Amino acid sequence: MTSIRVNFKHRFPLFPLPGAVLLPHAVQPLQVIEPRYRAMIDAALDGSGQIAVAMHDPVQTGSEPITAIRPVVCLGQVAHHESVPGGYEVLLHGVCRATIKELFDPEGDRNWCEAKLTPLESLDEEPPTMPEVRDELYQLLAGEHLSAMRPVESIVQWFEREDVTTHALLELIGSTLVQDEELRYRLLSEPEITRRSDIIRIELLRLDRMLGQAFQQRRDDLDHGSHWN
Repeated sequence: MTSIRVNFKHRFPLFPLPGAVLLPHAVQPLQVIEPRYRAMIDAALDGSGQIAVAMHDPVQTGSEPITAIRPVVCLGQVAHHESVPGGYEVLLHGVCRATIKELFDPEGDRNWCEAKLTPLESLDEEPPTMPEVRDELYQLLAGEHLSAMRPVESIVQWFEREDVTTHALLELIGSTLVQDEELRYRLLSEPEITRRSDIIRIELLRLDRMLGQAFQQRRDDLDHGSHWN
């Protein structure tokens, strides 16, 4: 499933990102400016180069909101890093889903959190091929409405590659076309690939319907003599 080795006996640096959900197989560019997270990147690169990316979860208690960490994370591999004025530019490649088993607060010279993780899915087993799901997704993306979206062209090209699994395609679609943070977190926290495929299919159908309505409105306006700039 992945050629990247993960040792879940180790603790991983925890990088909380507000409003960002990294999915496996996706690549997330980051600009790391805060000194403690620059030090965290340095520490990670001294080891496996793996970082657990977590999502903030604002919780209301009384009159003041408290920011907590959601329990499901994506373990990311630093694929590239570059020193820039004031910090690092980093590319994180999503490796796998995991849950936080134990959280370690900052201590001593380490002023960032670390976590022991439990994988949500096996990294050793090959995922099911799911040819029917693959065909249905392709038909939706290659249809009249969704194919007009600029990011879809590159996604459709991945379907032509036999070395790209349906599992990877689902992750790429989710990371590219699913913009709602809560829905992306649902994709991240769902361990069953069949349920993730249902989430993706329903979202693509929603987008297809929404675009179809917009295209029909445009045709109606043109029929009535209106023009879109």
